[in-house]
Amino acid sequence: MNADSPTRPDPAAAGRLEGLLDEHAAGAPTGAGSPPILVRGGSVLSMDAAVGDFAVGDVLVVGDRIAEVGPSISAPGAVVVDARDHIVMPGFCDPHIHCWEGALGRLIPENIPQTTEDPIAGAPESGRSYMYSAHRLFAPACRPEDIYAGTLATLLAALNGGITTVVDNMHNARSPEHSDAAVEAMFASGVRGVHAMGRPRSGEWAGTFPDDARRLRERYFPGTDDLCTMRLYAVGADDLTDLFPVRKELDLWFSFDSGIEKQDLAELYASGAFDGREAINHGNYLSAEQRRLVVDHGTQVNVCPRIESQFRYGRIPYREWVEQGLRPGLSNDNPMTYAIDMFAEMRALYLVEQVDRHRSGTAAPSLREVLLSATQHGADNCGVGAVAGSLTPGKKADIVLVDTRAPHLFPRNNVLASIVQGAGVESVATVLVDGRIVKWNGRLLGVDLDEVRRRVQQSHDHLLAAVDWPYAAVDFDD
Repeated sequence: MNADSPTRPDPAAAGRLEGLLDEHAAGAPTGAGSPPILVRGGSVLSMDAAVGDFAVGDVLVVGDRIAEVGPSISAPGAVVVDARDHIVMPGFCDPHIHCWEGALGRLIPENIPQTTEDPIAGAPESGRSYMYSAHRLFAPACRPEDIYAGTLATLLAALNGGITTVVDNMHNARSPEHSDAAVEAMFASGVRGVHAMGRPRSGEWAGTFPDDARRLRERYFPGTDDLCTMRLYAVGADDLTDLFPVRKELDLWFSFDSGIEKQDLAELYASGAFDGREAINHGNYLSAEQRRLVVDHGTQVNVCPRIESQFRYGRIPYREWVEQGLRPGLSNDNPMTYAIDMFAEMRALYLVEQVDRHRSGTAAPSLREVLLSATQHGADNCGVGAVAGSLTPGKKADIVLVDTRAPHLFPRNNVLASIVQGAGVESVATVLVDGRIVKWNGRLLGVDLDEVRRRVQQSHDHLLAAVDWPYAAVDFDD
């Protein structure tokens, strides 16, 4: 990406851009006093039907918000980002990642399902079951520094791949110190984040959930327009009674993992315990009547294409939700099997749905609909749909530039196909979050990756030793 004007070299403009990059790398605020940024000359994919798309267009950022989107914007004095040969689009929004697992990435190449009724209690001979390994082995062995290292690694991977909003489904809040470590890693990453606090599934812990949510809210999330916020997390099948007073007092969203179909949803909605500010991860196994309740009350749903096609579910429950009027978001779920990669999630969903279409004649989502699930509908799941998920004037400036100059994306031709069927993490050149440039020309700004890798390696080595992991640190078993 060039640092000067798309019409002729301008050393002064290049100098302003370099100065802005230095400021953003150093963490300078992006409020009203920061210079406007004009993203100029890219193919603009707004994901907002009212705004439209532009084969060649501009996006003007003022402070932390998008001020204007159009075919040609005049903004004297703005710092110019030359977006020629790039696709300009909103950042992806992922409502469901267990970020603390970052140091254990790709540890389980293929989930081996449990044979017992309790997926955590008994381990198969190989030990490679996600539920057993994550919750019975590694989660109790995690120190606060392991939570920090894993969470930071996961969130930086998300930003590197154009995911600008993440709900960290933190189901390992073993103590207040563990929760603090996860939140502080989120702040350090620069992502638009939602800390979803949840209790551990196994092992000894301090028993401070949900009571510690009050302290966490007061200490870290006092505002209403913060870059990062919080919510509660629970397994859907759990007894939720103790969570409802905390939810009401702190006015929080919920994220639910599997099992929500076991609840009396009609009663929960009727009583006001559920109010539509819920995000259901996976969304499997609900009856048509339960799905109707969810849709009618405005609750959100996200699916995990790669996890659900491989793990215990067997298929992605996308179409049945669409047929009842709700288009789910997409989520990466856990990093213990896959790299965090929204391009891969989109592609998995699109391909599986196309296979079903050819085999059974069912309707399949279009490329645009898949991309909507990864952007606007993901933002809705994250509770930030009013400020993220599309390039809409007035929304926060969470913007991704995809480089189309590489051989596999040149020439550009169809922009939707380029994103969903061609691009990958390596294609993400530049990322803005809240008007701040956090990735530039393929490099995360203000991040000491050597130090991050050192922390992650130390955590990885500690955890494998602590649980006596029966495989080599680098293994080739499939």
